[in-house]
Amino acid sequence: MTRLSIRWRLTLWYGIALAVMLCGFCLLLHLLLWQQVMARTDAGLREEVKEISQEIALAENASAFRAAAEARFTQHSFYEFLVSDPQGQVIFASSDLRSPHQWSVGIDERTPIEFITHNLDPRGPYRMARSCVSSRFGTLNVQVMRSLMPIYADLNALQWVMAGLMPLSIVLALAIGHFLAGKVLAPVQRVVDAANSIEISCLDRRIEVVNPHDEIGKLAAALNSLIARLEQAVTEIRRFTADASHEIRTPIAALRTEAETALRLPRSTEEYAHALTVIVEEATRLGRLTDQLLHLSRHDAGITGCVYDPVPLDALLQDVVDQLQSFAIDRGVTLYCENLAPGEVLGDDIRLSQVLFNVIENAIKYTPTGGRVDMRLRFAERWAVVEVEDSGIGIPTEDLPRLFERFYRVDPSRQSDSGGAGLGLAIAKAAVLAHQGTIDVSSQPGVGTTVIIRLPATSGGKVPDSTRAEYVQT
Repeated sequence: MTRLSIRWRLTLWYGIALAVMLCGFCLLLHLLLWQQVMARTDAGLREEVKEISQEIALAENASAFRAAAEARFTQHSFYEFLVSDPQGQVIFASSDLRSPHQWSVGIDERTPIEFITHNLDPRGPYRMARSCVSSRFGTLNVQVMRSLMPIYADLNALQWVMAGLMPLSIVLALAIGHFLAGKVLAPVQRVVDAANSIEISCLDRRIEVVNPHDEIGKLAAALNSLIARLEQAVTEIRRFTADASHEIRTPIAALRTEAETALRLPRSTEEYAHALTVIVEEATRLGRLTDQLLHLSRHDAGITGCVYDPVPLDALLQDVVDQLQSFAIDRGVTLYCENLAPGEVLGDDIRLSQVLFNVIENAIKYTPTGGRVDMRLRFAERWAVVEVEDSGIGIPTEDLPRLFERFYRVDPSRQSDSGGAGLGLAIAKAAVLAHQGTIDVSSQPGVGTTVIIRLPATSGGKVPDSTRAEYVQT
């Protein structure tokens, strides 16, 4: 059944359920009718027993009763009567009874009226009411009988009618169910057709949601949400490809220009050295950009491994500050490490070092000469919190949500001399997320920017008393 369409499966299940209900209904109807007919039959037999018992009570002797009974009970449309004494001698028998001795059965005197079903060959089953009646000429056994063959015939006719109507009803129900299932599933087919018509070149299209509150509407809304996310992903991929192509083309063009210029005319040794220096710088820039792109692509593909080893975060931050000290001095920026609480995190020291390096390097780049960059490390509950605060030019509020996008630059004038490609913060965020951490940025234009990195800590740390290491320009 799993290979059938949903429409046919709904139809078949509907047909099976209807067939089971019809069978149960017919069986219950047959039982109720049988019970009702038998109750009415027993009630009629009881009335006849009472009537013939009244005749017995009024009779002075057996002859008088026989005369009265022959007048009233000899011919009857439905019932047959037999009255006998305890020795089995027949006193009265209706005209339809042949060999009435074979109809005589024992009667329990303790039961006022007893009802039994007795099969009398060859006439078939009979319903019988029997009772012991006292009279002036002794105790008599009274038996009133009615054939069950007409009742059986009516019930058999009803059964044949049910047997004939049930298949017809099921076939009709299957046809109606198939039609209704098609009507119910028609919106699903429209959703399928609309979804199939949406291609990569027209992801701005959406599926029409007729009723957002039913299941079909919820399905269409879910597909629209999926298409929207897919459109966003494709847009980001296209923008990433365009930006990457642009960033790669720039150093390649510079390399080609310098090489062509150097080869166009004979040059002096100093000119060749200058050209080679430019080529090396551009090649270095191109290599760094390629490494960053490779790192991000491996992260997107989920193949970037992350080693979880205990890492002393205070020592790691101190090492990164030492590496960037000469860069800060060249730009006239003072680095401060304040309150580095000792403690460890589980992670990859190389990737965590890259995160800290990118964040602190950005802070130095965008801090004017004479400014400062403060680094703090504290442990709050189960988190290690690294804060990097600079006194730079700040970031506009509308640019903060896009700060971690790849190749995104807030203002080209801010990094015209930095040589960056706009990938540092994207790489930093990817690494922090790989460590189950968070990275947030708050900024105020003209005042400065603060980057807060939270990483799960393996052990808490106590903030030392006014411990401060200061690096100043020399």
